[in-house]
Amino acid sequence: MASHNDSLSWKFYLLNILVLGALLGLVEAALGGLIRQAGLPLRGPLVTAAGFAIMAAGLAIFKQARLIPGVTLVGILGKWLAVPLLGLPVFCQANAHLAILLNGACLYAGVSLFRKKIADNPRGQSVVAGIAAFAGGSAFFALGGFWAPCRHLLSFHHAGGAVPYMLTRVAPAALLAALLFPLGYALGRRLEKWLLPLWLARRPLLIPLAATIALACWGGTVLLTAAGF
Repeated sequence: MASHNDSLSWKFYLLNILVLGALLGLVEAALGGLIRQAGLPLRGPLVTAAGFAIMAAGLAIFKQARLIPGVTLVGILGKWLAVPLLGLPVFCQANAHLAILLNGACLYAGVSLFRKKIADNPRGQSVVAGIAAFAGGSAFFALGGFWAPCRHLLSFHHAGGAVPYMLTRVAPAALLAALLFPLGYALGRRLEKWLLPLWLARRPLLIPLAATIALACWGGTVLLTAAGF
């Protein structure tokens, strides 16, 4: 990736992870709910790929791998806030939180190890994102049944069940992440040309604006969760 820009301070870091993390939680809830209600296939893979695209956009703007854990944790926080606010069971959506965490961890590892192959290299971006999504999905299958077993996961926990899960859930997620990650990165490069000068010129304005956007996203996530999304 490109070298660190001195103007990218910790405040700019917090602005990025706050907005993108809150957006990640909202997109997870909205897109996943819409696909489920429409009865369409590939809900998990599409939600995973959308999350990778959001991470890619942030990575293109901030240019440091440490953005990924921040966005991941804020995204999980946004989805978790709905649990106490709506009086839901503590482990409600625990597997969704675990999936976000594992995908973020695997992507962070991939970007940290192969950062030179990502900058302005869509092919390298696709490879890293695809491998990270495959690793995250595989880890989720291995750990999800122990963390908060649900009917869906348990239906694959039998002799030979890993194969159909990998073929119908993990492999499509890896392919879609490999496709959308470079698109998210390209979008982030475009946003960077507009956002960084705006940040340098209007810093006092952007901080409360970012907080407002994050609160709006969190509020939307809570409302969507209450509506069964």
